[in-house]
Amino acid sequence: LCSLPLQADAATSFLRAARSGNLDKALDHIKNGIDINTSNQNGLNGLHLASKEGHVKMVLGLLHAGIVLETTTKKGNTALHIAALAGQERVVAELVNYGANVNSQSQKGFSPLYMAAQENHLDVVKFLLENGANQSLPTEDGFTPLAVALQQGHENVVALLINYGTKGKVRLPALHIAARNDDTRTAAVLLQNDPNPDVLSKVLKTTETKTGFTPLHIAAHYENLSVAQLLINRGANVNFTPKNGITPLHIASRRGNAMMVRLLLDRGAQIDAMTKDELTPLHCAARNGHVRIIDLLLDLGAPIQAKTKNGLSPIHMAAQGDHMDCVRQLLQYNAEIDDITLDHLTPLHVAAHCGHHRMAKVLLDKGAKANARALVSSSSKCPSISVYWCLVCKCKPNGDELL
Repeated sequence: LCSLPLQADAATSFLRAARSGNLDKALDHIKNGIDINTSNQNGLNGLHLASKEGHVKMVLGLLHAGIVLETTTKKGNTALHIAALAGQERVVAELVNYGANVNSQSQKGFSPLYMAAQENHLDVVKFLLENGANQSLPTEDGFTPLAVALQQGHENVVALLINYGTKGKVRLPALHIAARNDDTRTAAVLLQNDPNPDVLSKVLKTTETKTGFTPLHIAAHYENLSVAQLLINRGANVNFTPKNGITPLHIASRRGNAMMVRLLLDRGAQIDAMTKDELTPLHCAARNGHVRIIDLLLDLGAPIQAKTKNGLSPIHMAAQGDHMDCVRQLLQYNAEIDDITLDHLTPLHVAAHCGHHRMAKVLLDKGAKANARALVSSSSKCPSISVYWCLVCKCKPNGDELL
C-alpha cells in the first residue's frame, strides 16, 4: 500500500519530464520500471505531452523506448492529432515517418488534417496532404477541413485545400476551380457539358450524407461576382444547405461583400437561414465588423434578435469582436442592449470579459445595465470566465477543448 503514492509520484514526475523535454530524466524513470504508457487523468501520456510542446528529441526517445504510437486520449486523440493541433510541424513529420495514421479520427471525428486546418497551420496541412491525409473525412457534425477553414477565414489554408483537390486520386470538380478563379468562360463550358451547377466535390461528401460546398459557396468566399451570377443564371441553388448549414449568404456576409450579398438576396437567398449552430447571416456580418452588410440585411428584414444555440444575438457578436460601429448600428435598429444568452450574459459581459474597454463605455453610455448578473451556476452570481469563454467560442473550439 505504501508503494502506491510512490508509484503515483513517479508517474507524475515522468509525465512532467516528458512535457518539459527532459529526456534524461524520462529515460531514468523508464529504467527504474515506470510504465512508459502511463497517462494523466485526461488520458495524455508522455508522447502526447511531448508532441504538444514540440520536443522532437523526447518524441523520438519515447518511441525508441517502446511507447505505443497510436495510443489515444480519452477524447480519442493520438499524438499526431495533438501535434497537428499545436502546429508542431517537425513532430508531425517524425510521427508520420514513424508510421502514425494520418487519417485517424477522434471520438468526434476530428482528423489531424482537420485540426491543423482549423488552427491555420498551413505547413502542417501541406505536409499531411502530401503524406496521404484524406480531406473528405467529415466530423460527426459534418464539417470537413475545407469547411472549417472557410468558416474561420483561413485564406491560405482554403487555397491549399482547394488546389490540392485538383491533384491525385481525389479530384475537386473543375467547376469549383473555375468559381475560385472567377473564370466565367471555363465555367460556361463546363456547364454546357454538365448542366449541374450544384455539383458537390468528392472531397466534400461521403456516400452517406452530403456535407460539401457547391461552386456558389466557393464564388461567395472569393467574392467572385461574375461567376456567381453565371452559376445562379444556370440554376444554382442560392439556398443550398450542406450538413453544417452554411449557405452562400452566410459566407458572403462574413466576407463583407455587399454586391455579393445583394445578388444572393435579389435571387432568393433566405435572409434568416441558420447554420447547425443557428448562426444567421446577420450574426456573421456582426462578428466580422461589416456595418454596411448589417445595414443591408436589416433593411431587408433580417431578424435582429436571432439567437444561436447558446443564445448569442448579433449584438453579442459585435461586442465580442469590438466592432463599435456595428453595435451602434444594431442599436439604431432597436437591438436590445441588455439582451441575454442562455446564461444571462449581456453584450456588456462580453465586452468586459474580452477587455474591450471602449466597447464597454459605448454600451454603458447607451444605457446598458452595469449591474447585470449572469446565471452561470447556482452558487455564483458572477460569470465564470471558463464557462463564458466556451460559450462565446462555441463555433471555434480552442485547442484545449479538442484534447
